[in-house]
Amino acid sequence: MARFTVMIILVCATVCLFATAGLCQAPPVEIHGYMLNRFYTNPSMSARFVTERISISALGRLGEDATAYVELYFHPWITDSLIGGTSTVTLPAVPAGGAPAQTVTGTASGVTAEQARTYLESAYVDLPLGPGRIRIGKGRQLNFGLTPSYANRRTSQYGILSEVFTQDRIQGFQWTAKSGNIDGGISFFLDHNLGTRNVGETAGALPNVDMQSHICDRDNSANNTGRMAISGRIGITRPTFQFHFSGCVGKLNPTQLAPVAPFVPPGTTNTNTDHNKFGIDTIWTSGPFFAQAEWYTGKFSLLGITGYQLAAGWQPKDKPKYVIKWAAINYDKERTANSRTWPIQQLTLGYVYPIRKGVWIEINYEKNMTSNPPGTTAPKNDVLFTEFFTGF
Repeated sequence: MARFTVMIILVCATVCLFATAGLCQAPPVEIHGYMLNRFYTNPSMSARFVTERISISALGRLGEDATAYVELYFHPWITDSLIGGTSTVTLPAVPAGGAPAQTVTGTASGVTAEQARTYLESAYVDLPLGPGRIRIGKGRQLNFGLTPSYANRRTSQYGILSEVFTQDRIQGFQWTAKSGNIDGGISFFLDHNLGTRNVGETAGALPNVDMQSHICDRDNSANNTGRMAISGRIGITRPTFQFHFSGCVGKLNPTQLAPVAPFVPPGTTNTNTDHNKFGIDTIWTSGPFFAQAEWYTGKFSLLGITGYQLAAGWQPKDKPKYVIKWAAINYDKERTANSRTWPIQQLTLGYVYPIRKGVWIEINYEKNMTSNPPGTTAPKNDVLFTEFFTGF
């Protein structure tokens, strides 16, 4: 009887052990990645070869109908430079000839650029909710404008329109749904800061020579606005055609309005925290041919910005692809000697040659044009690059 009791205990213990292991077993996870190696050149600098970006992502399946996703970008060409503000560094200096040690104090500008070099692109869980799905965490904006995934932006570079209105990721709650041909959704998220981006920026490019700064939204997890925003998008999606309206209402932090300072009249204090945007986007396809249009307008503090982009191309599967894009951004304020106030136009030509599954060569040429006032010099910021994309 004692032996039988021991056997029962051992069997129960074994069953419990396997049950516990089953409960604790992690869901299946897929690891993916890609790297962008680019050869750059522009009118005023020597050619450069850089590893522009490395992406590592993990996709976890949570049961039958949910996923968790994390993606990190690493930009090796961004060094530990300092951006904005000031900091003081004290280092020991030992003179030659055995003289007593001295202390050298230097002041450098800013904080480390590590946040830009290692960038959290996405970290969210995607779950069913009612007739649609909810995404909780950080990721691309799904409910304002045309989400600038590779398939939507058509070229490796985002382009000036996306940089201003749609490029940066958001953190919050995003709900999307579709009924027949009608689809749309609502996002409730932490509003962006105002920031700037540089047209013509590449590794080694020089400010005011190879680049021109322009206003945009910027994701900054370390220094966010502390304000919430809401966006919505609605329209129709059919197999060969889609058309959507979208809008976004938010508020800026009044202490973070410096990017629009060149537009503020002398002697005026800017306290305008408006951050509202509206857009229309459409795509039409016929076999490998596509035509695409986007138009957005918005209020970025006291500055009104309007932009548009037209794109067309031939993109057959597993064959060479061709794209042409024309984009422009315009401001509702007068131009000054500050190049940030100059309207910008951008022509992009793209060519993709597939080598094998997950590997291709892409060539992009950007012709950047500015409407600069008389007596000023436009930057030489055209860019030509050859990219070797490798997915794994």
